[in-house]
Amino acid sequence: MVHKRAGRTVKVSVSLDKDDLAALKRAARETYGGNLSAAFAEAARWIRQREARRRLIEQLGGPTLTAESGAAIEAEQAGGPRYQPKKRRPKRAA
Repeated sequence: MVHKRAGRTVKVSVSLDKDDLAALKRAARETYGGNLSAAFAEAARWIRQREARRRLIEQLGGPTLTAESGAAIEAEQAGGPRYQPKKRRPKRAA
């Protein structure tokens, strides 16, 4: 059987905090059928995406968010309350 990613992967040894390792193993069980390498690959993908966003922001002239806007975005990403537009009143029949 030929490995799908043969030649693309590198074996490494890392030291992690016990709680961090437990979280990675949980994610691996829940999402990847226990494949810890896939959980690490997802974490690396998130890091690459964050770096790409940072480069894009710099290319566009740097951050323009206010502290309040940034806090609101972070709260929403953390599962906090979201912006709810005001409900419109129905028009009255003439």
